[in-house]
Amino acid sequence: MALTASFTTTAQQFEQPYPIGDAMTGNPNFTGTAYLSPLSEAEGLNVPMFNVTFEPACRNFWHRHSGGQILIATAGTGYYQEKGKPARRLFPGDIVEIAPDVEHWHGAAPDSWFAHITIECNPGNNEVTWLTPVEDNEYIQSTEAASEKYALDNKVLSPRQQAIVAIGSCAGRGDLALLGNALEEGLAAGMTVNEIKEILIQTYAYAGFPRSLRALETFMSVLDRRREAGIEDTPGPESTAVNDMTDAAKYALGRKNLAELSGIPADAPAVGFAKFAPVIEKFLKEHLFADIFARDLLSWQDRELATVSIIVGVGGVEPMAASHMAICLHQGLTTDQLTALLNIVENTLGPKYSEPLRPTVENMKKS
Repeated sequence: MALTASFTTTAQQFEQPYPIGDAMTGNPNFTGTAYLSPLSEAEGLNVPMFNVTFEPACRNFWHRHSGGQILIATAGTGYYQEKGKPARRLFPGDIVEIAPDVEHWHGAAPDSWFAHITIECNPGNNEVTWLTPVEDNEYIQSTEAASEKYALDNKVLSPRQQAIVAIGSCAGRGDLALLGNALEEGLAAGMTVNEIKEILIQTYAYAGFPRSLRALETFMSVLDRRREAGIEDTPGPESTAVNDMTDAAKYALGRKNLAELSGIPADAPAVGFAKFAPVIEKFLKEHLFADIFARDLLSWQDRELATVSIIVGVGGVEPMAASHMAICLHQGLTTDQLTALLNIVENTLGPKYSEPLRPTVENMKKS
């Protein structure tokens, strides 16, 4: 395993909520480059806080604080490990409470920048004791064990399908650094340039034009960098667009496609939003299920796998994700494969995005 992914993001491109500060160049207690920015200026408050940013694979040495420490992850993906315990994978929003004199280290994942706020507790008598480096083999073993928690179960999805999930969820989330890594995985899994473009184009229907366009720009950057490195990726066939037709004919095509996709008869009574706002249902059938789902290169199974992944990445739209999970089952995917989809999302974006839909899959297994 390489310590850093081939896709790289610069310190300036890494998006995070707080200033990156200055590089701690030559700091003897870090492997790799980290950046430090003070966040608290009022000395009377007596709560020292700093934003610490780690480049991919950067981590600090084993150390301990006599007064304890609190970490709040804010961007990217990182790790925290206490001596004698498994490493914990950290995602934005995660909080780590470190008791006094507990030996530990923290830093970035091998393939992601990472930032956290560090709060020094009991500053009046809190001293840090730096110990030994986290050697490369120790770091790789610890991070692989955490990141591959679900690897065996995920083999029910092919490498190509796993790449579709990673690409879709990162594009839906709008995490361009992680998306770059996922795009590399897709190309490594044998996907053509045009197949991946289809996923990123389809993203706009579920996550909006801004995220779709930024995802396409990220893919352009990945391809440019690979080209400069002498890698020529396979373009593959171009997708065939739907023939020009009247709105009525396109609506009929979308209506037929949706019925075949979902297994719900085309003449079923309108309910929910389709009944409340019929025009949105018209747009869905004319455009989404005609213009997009009638295109080739990706099978309907691929498109639904991508759709669920994009929606899960967006977050907060669980009813739509659940309905498309049902379509996945109708298209021949299994509940075990949907579980693997959520595992990949959790490993990529964190449990905040996967956990809301695990009960849905469990209920599907029982039905």
